[in-house]
Amino acid sequence: MLSHSELQRIYNNLFNETIKSGISDFFAQDMDNAKYVYCTDVLWKMDALIGGIGGYCMPASPVKNPFPAGVKRELYRPLQYARSSIDICDVRIFARQVVENSGMHLEAACRMFLKKISVLGGLTFQNSTLGKAVCRIEKENAFNDYVIDALYDFVKVYNRSKHEVNQDEAKDRMFNAEDAVVSYFATRLLGVLILQKINVTESFKKYEICE
Repeated sequence: MLSHSELQRIYNNLFNETIKSGISDFFAQDMDNAKYVYCTDVLWKMDALIGGIGGYCMPASPVKNPFPAGVKRELYRPLQYARSSIDICDVRIFARQVVENSGMHLEAACRMFLKKISVLGGLTFQNSTLGKAVCRIEKENAFNDYVIDALYDFVKVYNRSKHEVNQDEAKDRMFNAEDAVVSYFATRLLGVLILQKINVTESFKKYEICE
């Protein structure tokens, strides 16, 4: 069960039935059993359907770095870290890290979008937070309302992953595994939409799933 209302709205309004079904299949495993070693194949098959560069086409081990430097490192390396937290670590324990790394990818995509459309070359947006970047993007009227609404919802979730501590005594952690998986796919869907809008070549391609 999702523990953040913003993620529930994103799930309801942004995700198609294929992604919803895949997430349900993933969590149909014995996830409540802490000793259970879950299988992530269904997640990366869904990720591959979205296309563009995602965790699915990068090694799960962060030691193997396909983007050692430059803009693509900032843009895609967080998705590799998110995959690592899901595949190598345990998404039930490292949920917050998945949310934060997913947000870092979306933040980089938004900055790239603003830099691309700016007549000043985008230097003003180099260090923009995700919240400020989304406010600026909204003014461009380049995306449908449901996309902007999802972006604003995710800003709130992302900020919590960076700054807040869990003050809800009823919950062991601020983020659970469902929050992490939905956050990852939210940023993948939104990221691809943003990158395709500025014609980033790899955002239109589909790649092989990396084992």
